[in-house]
Amino acid sequence: MQPDHDALQPSLSNDEPLFHVRIPEGQIFGPARRSEIDQWVIQGRIDGECEMRESGTGIWKKSSNFYPILGLPDEIGSGTPFHKARKSETQATYRFPHRGRASLIFALFGLMGACPIFSVAAWSMAYADLEGIEQERVDASGRTMLVWAHNLGMIGSIGYAVLFLAFLMVAMLLSLI
Repeated sequence: MQPDHDALQPSLSNDEPLFHVRIPEGQIFGPARRSEIDQWVIQGRIDGECEMRESGTGIWKKSSNFYPILGLPDEIGSGTPFHKARKSETQATYRFPHRGRASLIFALFGLMGACPIFSVAAWSMAYADLEGIEQERVDASGRTMLVWAHNLGMIGSIGYAVLFLAFLMVAMLLSLI
């Protein structure tokens, strides 16, 4: 029994016109129903640089003729085409606040001998925030505080490790006597 090829094709209504879309790179998509094209516009896959034509006609028109919002300037928020979008347009502008003040306080508590955990916490928090700044996820205004907290936390952590090893060596020497 042969598979019904018509069953595999989406059912296209004769009432609804079909459209083709041509992106700036020259690739043509379609035919597609207007409702599907609407979804492409909402998803940002079609912008004002794309062209559209109704099936059966050879006249290409700017997509902004069919969707006036696509004719608006980029600053107002028109969509992006199928081609690669710029990073600044696709990422949210929100950045996490830095923890520079807390990290620096922890580093100072660690250096004052309160507890080695403070030095380790300062070192790891500052390191994570500095990595976040490099990836543009964290507010960069606290970079100086974070660098100080990172360095002081590292000094405190290494200092506690050296003191601990010295204590162990002294304890081993005393046990041999």
